[in-house]
Amino acid sequence: MNAVAKLLSIIGAMTLLSSCSPPPIDIAVERIDGRMLLRLSQDWGMIFSDKQVPCVREVGLYEPEHYDRSKAAWLIEVRGDVQCLDLASVTVGKLPKGWQEVVRLSTSGGLVYTIRAHGIGWGETNARF
Repeated sequence: MNAVAKLLSIIGAMTLLSSCSPPPIDIAVERIDGRMLLRLSQDWGMIFSDKQVPCVREVGLYEPEHYDRSKAAWLIEVRGDVQCLDLASVTVGKLPKGWQEVVRLSTSGGLVYTIRAHGIGWGETNARF
């Protein structure tokens, strides 16, 4: 096999292997009428952007470095035995259809919280409440 063919084989194998892991879930935070809106997306594009609604299992707010579910400031998860549900956005403190609240919202104004989303992929960001 010549050098070009080997290089193409390696690039092809790396592309296939990299596609086995889901991309991170992007979380954008907007304040609308005093509420925090979380917009979720996932970019599945290899070369060009291909943003899609992510399939999410749970969304939580945590004080930074305290990611224990029992210490969450707010935690919701998919109801029942469903692996995940498509979730484009959620308003903090409100339950989307098909979700259940595991930990009721208890944030303190002015503090920075880490927002985490898990499902097929995961993501996190920080926001001041």
